[in-house]
Amino acid sequence: MPIKRPDAGFSLIEIMVAMTLLAFVLVGVARLNFVLAQRFYTLSGGGARDAVLAQQLNQFAALPFDSLKAKAGTITVNKPPLPYTRKVTVDSLSPKLKRVTIVVTPLNPVFRPDTLVLQRTKPGNNPFNKKP
Repeated sequence: MPIKRPDAGFSLIEIMVAMTLLAFVLVGVARLNFVLAQRFYTLSGGGARDAVLAQQLNQFAALPFDSLKAKAGTITVNKPPLPYTRKVTVDSLSPKLKRVTIVVTPLNPVFRPDTLVLQRTKPGNNPFNKKP
C-alpha cells in the first residue's frame, strides 16, 4: 500500500514553527533563572551587610568619647564576604554631644549604601565612684 504525501511526516514549516515556540519557552525560562539567581545573590549578601553595619555601630558605640574625632575619614575594606568603603563624619553638636555619621558603601553595585547615625554624649561624673 503506497503512503500518501500528507501522511508521510512533518513538513519543514511545522518543524520551524515548533522550533520557534521552543525557543520562546527556553528564553522565558532562562530569563526567570537569571532573575532568581540575581535575587538570591542579593539576599545572600544581606546577612553580611547587616553584620558589617552591626560591627561598625558597636565599634563606635564602645569607642571613648574623646577618641571619636580621630576615627573620622574614609577607609576601604577588601575582605570577603562583603568588601566595602566606610566614610565616617563626626559633628560636634555641643561640648558634650557628638553626632557620628557612618556611611557603608559596598563595592559591589548590587548592594545599596547604608547610613548609620549615632549620637554620643560625654559621660558625666558617676556619683557611685565618690570616696567617702
